[in-house]
Amino acid sequence: MKWFRGFVISIVLSVTCSATPQLSLLTGNRCSNCHVANAGGATRNNLGWYSMYDVSIIPRDSDILSWLYSSDTTNDFSKKQFIYGWDLRVQSTKSFIDENASRVIFPMQAAVYAAYQPVKAFTIEGSYNIASLRQAHNSEQQIHFPGQRAGWLSTIIQPSRSLPALRAGLFRPSIGIRYDDHTIYSYNYVLPLSRQAIIAPNWAEYGAEVSYEGLKWLTTEMGIFGSEGLSQVPLWDGVVFRSAITGNAPTVTARLVAWPNIAGELSTGYVGGSYLFNNDFTMMNVFVGIGLTDYLSLMAETVFTSKTNVMKSTTFMTELLWQVWTPVLAYVRYETGTSTFVNTTDRATVNSIIFGSQLFIVPFVEFRPEYRIQDTYLDGYSSRWNFQLHIFY
Repeated sequence: MKWFRGFVISIVLSVTCSATPQLSLLTGNRCSNCHVANAGGATRNNLGWYSMYDVSIIPRDSDILSWLYSSDTTNDFSKKQFIYGWDLRVQSTKSFIDENASRVIFPMQAAVYAAYQPVKAFTIEGSYNIASLRQAHNSEQQIHFPGQRAGWLSTIIQPSRSLPALRAGLFRPSIGIRYDDHTIYSYNYVLPLSRQAIIAPNWAEYGAEVSYEGLKWLTTEMGIFGSEGLSQVPLWDGVVFRSAITGNAPTVTARLVAWPNIAGELSTGYVGGSYLFNNDFTMMNVFVGIGLTDYLSLMAETVFTSKTNVMKSTTFMTELLWQVWTPVLAYVRYETGTSTFVNTTDRATVNSIIFGSQLFIVPFVEFRPEYRIQDTYLDGYSSRWNFQLHIFY
């Protein structure tokens, strides 16, 4: 029963969830086509669930799996009014700092979520982070990233797809691109030997957001939120850590994404940006992606973060992905980050390159091996194998 204990541990100890922009570029779908919320991430609608229904190396109707998936036909019930799902991810890795570091296995993600639509124009959706139950060893203190929430709950009002949608409650504001892996640099800033999350996994704020996707080629979002989560984020000024947000001013966000049809059904893409500000704290994202349907995707994102009289940070990420076979994808990703701090002349720079693959072994189970090479201010570079196991629905 070791496998069962491991599965239970992965549920109890895990942390984040997000969407897959690579699939958007491979299929030509906007985030809202596969997710309940227009911004993507979290609860998958029936199309989003069914799009991965039979993506697997071992076919679901094979003699090996047919008994396991025989009744697995949809993720909704009660006349499609109720939808549910989850994302669980475990990682195995080693520290880049110590060549003799031991390999560790730890959970990255444990999110269960659901959506209820009593009438067509009104949806209630939410998630709970089971990892919020985790406590540190020999301590009653819970383990979490600064700004991380135990979950979220929001309502979405949208009379029709051609009209704006209003979302209100506790949820993640729409900024940048949402990824399915929080190890990506975009929402972090680098320190000389490490990095610090700015946007935590499961970050959410109380607020409201209006989105519009009445045009097939355009997504717009604007929101106003509190700042309780961001106020917990520590920013290094070269001597001490300061809070990203001070005071009671609201956090304001805006996001614009164009979805050009580049070459009919052969090529898809997106280009856009977002801006978040709260007094003297700002974050600006610029992103672009292009895909050859069912074959290649190339995406990039740059993030500029600034806190007056504390620090400035720039991160850049680009990834090329090849769909070798529907359940087998290979990718290479380059990431770099640079930070400057007001109280020191030192500049932190970290570069990283990752070679990896996504292997959908059976339906809703992904294995992701990666070879990571990282270069810090130390002489030479470090390299490690990294493995992730993702169970989703």
